[in-house]
Amino acid sequence: MFVILGANGQTGGAVARVLLQQDLPVRVVLRPGRDGREWASRGAEVAHADVHDAAALSDAFTGAQAAYVLNPPDYGSEDMLVSARSIAESYRTALDATGTRAVALSSIGAQHPEGTGNIVTTHILEQVLHTVGASFVRPGNFMPNWLPSLPAMRTGVLPSFFSPLDKPVPHAAVEDIARTVVRELQRPDSRTVELAAATDCSPNDVASAFSAGLGQPVTAQVIERDDWRQALSQWGLPEAALASWVELWEGFNTGYISFEGTPERGETTMNGFAQASVNQVEVNQVEVQQ
Repeated sequence: MFVILGANGQTGGAVARVLLQQDLPVRVVLRPGRDGREWASRGAEVAHADVHDAAALSDAFTGAQAAYVLNPPDYGSEDMLVSARSIAESYRTALDATGTRAVALSSIGAQHPEGTGNIVTTHILEQVLHTVGASFVRPGNFMPNWLPSLPAMRTGVLPSFFSPLDKPVPHAAVEDIARTVVRELQRPDSRTVELAAATDCSPNDVASAFSAGLGQPVTAQVIERDDWRQALSQWGLPEAALASWVELWEGFNTGYISFEGTPERGETTMNGFAQASVNQVEVNQVEVQQ
């Protein structure tokens, strides 16, 4: 049995689907009150647990060979690092109580204890779960992070916090992350895997990929440092979260946020991701119109 946290999110859902496609037993863990009928219809067991509740997590982990866990930043909390430690400790308690192996979603730059903004939450997760022999997958910048800018790209502009525009940035696709996690869930040992897409891509490369996907010119444009907070505030983030995002972009742009070693390379290219994303948006629009 493989237990999957975050099944209604990007990576958790992708991991659960790959496991089910391989006819492996899956138990998804949803937040209390969330409807699990869709996952049950796919053949998964459904459990409910709050990630701060070690007892509920222990029940969900019981009988499992391995579990996929993640600790996304809690932007609504007054201190996301306190929240991150609470979740990590709950995971550790439950894993230790049940003897379940864990593969945790981490991040590029997680080796640093500070100076990486939101990524510090994954450093905390690694430090806490290292004591129970967890494995960690550290992907580069998520390719889907560019998708909120798709409306702007349709007007010909790709806004970028990354700078300079010709500097390659390690990326990772959700599909590649899922394949890697599924592999690691079935291994008996513990290790850290750094993961990047087929090639690193600069903002200019991303603009070129979406230009091809959209069939129209797209030009990357730097969001100037003085405008970062204003641009980020449009996401409705609290002040503490704004500061964390600013630190993150500074970390990438200075090169402080980088892989510790040589990453594995996934199969997905930015061109392939861009084309698939544009196609999916168009399909969704047609379904809505119908």
